[in-house]
Amino acid sequence: MKQLQLNYVFPHLANDMTIAQAQISRTGAMPPVGGLSSDVVLDMRMTYALHLITDHRTAQAAQLIDDLIYGDEALPTTPAIYNTWLWVARMTLLIADSSWALALGSAENALQQLSSIKGKKSEDYMALLAAILYNLAVVHNGTGDNSRAAKELTKAQQLLERLVKKNEMRFSVLLLNAVEASTDIITSRTKQMNVLAHYQTIIDANTLMLGTGNEGDTRKALNELVDTLRKEGEIMLEMGNGRNAVKYYTKALRYQKKLNEPLGYRDLVLSIGLARALMRLINRRAAAEQLLTSLLPLARKLGATNEAAEIENLLNSKTKNFNIMTLLKGIF
Repeated sequence: MKQLQLNYVFPHLANDMTIAQAQISRTGAMPPVGGLSSDVVLDMRMTYALHLITDHRTAQAAQLIDDLIYGDEALPTTPAIYNTWLWVARMTLLIADSSWALALGSAENALQQLSSIKGKKSEDYMALLAAILYNLAVVHNGTGDNSRAAKELTKAQQLLERLVKKNEMRFSVLLLNAVEASTDIITSRTKQMNVLAHYQTIIDANTLMLGTGNEGDTRKALNELVDTLRKEGEIMLEMGNGRNAVKYYTKALRYQKKLNEPLGYRDLVLSIGLARALMRLINRRAAAEQLLTSLLPLARKLGATNEAAEIENLLNSKTKNFNIMTLLKGIF
């Protein structure tokens, strides 16, 4: 999925920044602000933040965004519509680094700012809501939750279709990106169904091998069954079928146990997959959280730093995703 183009959802500023924008484009630096009113300085800094992002000076952009979000005593209180864009911009930068959990935190803050705005039919409001939904779809696509990503893209696309009727020049590119992303996910689902059919054939063949009585063949079949069932569980998660994903991961863990091996890395990976699947089921989220908490010491003991980080991200993201869903329900 393409990265959100933040210039298209940049809010209308209170002051005309044509001259400042030209100077920033020419010099690449923030113009002098001596003698200017605080509201003009704020608009100039917003303009400069957008320039830094489009100029790929992400470290500077991130610092300026943080300065604006967390306040500068010399500037007036930042309007909620400005703050919403700043949080969306921060989310976009975090997505570029695949910092999914932190990106969800930015989405939550962006939605909180947006929910405080009264003019919910304004162009800027709808554009920023569509931007948040698009970014959430990128996050969920990146974390293997294509079912949720598809729903968010559908809502973003509906908003953008309304916006294109108002301002085609501003929003047509964003609409095309959302449509393209939706097409990619649909194509991906078709491929996933074909892969599932292929894996089912492998499972059938290995299940037959279990009854041969040959210890070597049986052990080989068990190992292949575990890996294939794990892959099927991953595909089910990407397709949004948490219930079937739980079944596949549970079967994989059952066959893994029959290998009579010490608790190790593969047990850890399978158990994390099971926890991710349980998190998709409303009535099993507490069990998922309990399982993840119990897996963290094992991950650290095995030196599995990536898996330990994934467990921590899943635990952190659980609350963020719930809060985001609650905020979106309030908006829609």
